[in-house]
This record gives sequence, structure tokens and C-alpha cells, in this order.
Amino acid sequence: MTTNDIEQTSASAGAEGHQLATTATQAVRGINHLTVGSPAIPAPEMYEVLGELKTLGYGLDQALRQLARSLASSLTVFAVFEEDGGNPEESIAYAMDSMRVAAGHASRLGEVLDFAQTDISRQGYYPPTTHLETT
Repeated sequence: MTTNDIEQTSASAGAEGHQLATTATQAVRGINHLTVGSPAIPAPEMYEVLGELKTLGYGLDQALRQLARSLASSLTVFAVFEEDGGNPEESIAYAMDSMRVAAGHASRLGEVLDFAQTDISRQGYYPPTTHLETT
């Protein structure tokens, strides 16, 4: 693999990563819009939603850690510079620390949503009854 191949692969991975992150953001925004009026969602359906969001938390933990490693690798692949003349290694190290903290929070999010899912796992529900009079 040549340096040009690495640069093209890195650029396409960055663009695809951006698109996937945008899709994830839009999905969360969709949930926000769907639930803005606080519609009733019964526990069995909420269980499924929480399961997916729990997986999102754990997956975000892994993604952030891998993205941090990829950022560190960029120092060896690209001629990285700071526009103000600062040290790019230092700013990447700070960013990586922040990403590791965020990854830990994402993992904790997965754990806490697992607890919430367990809390409602024994619930069922009856659909609302309608009071239609027959004549």
C-alpha cells in the first residue's frame, strides 16, 4: 500500500465516518421529535427502544476509542500542523484524553440503560379500551 493509498483510504474513512455520525445524530433527533409531546409508550415497546440505545452507548464507547487511535495515527501519516504554530501532538493528546472520557461516559450510558431495561422487563400491558356504544 502506498502513501497515496493510505491518504485516500483515510479520507474516505473520514467522510464515511462523518456520514454515519450524521445519521446517528438524525436518528436521535427523530426520537426527540417523536417523543416531544410525551406520548405513552408501554414498557414492552420501551424495552426494545432502550435495548437499542443501550447498544448505542456501548458502541459509541468503542467508536470513540478507535477514533482516538485513528487521530493519533494521523500524526504519522499526514504532515499535521496547527494554524497558530502550536504543537499538533499536544492538541491531539488533549483531544484523545477528552475522547477517552467521553467513551467512558458512553459505556456508563449503556450500563445505566441496561438497568432501566431490566427494571421494566417484567411488564406487560393491555391496550386501552374504547367505550363505543352500539345501537
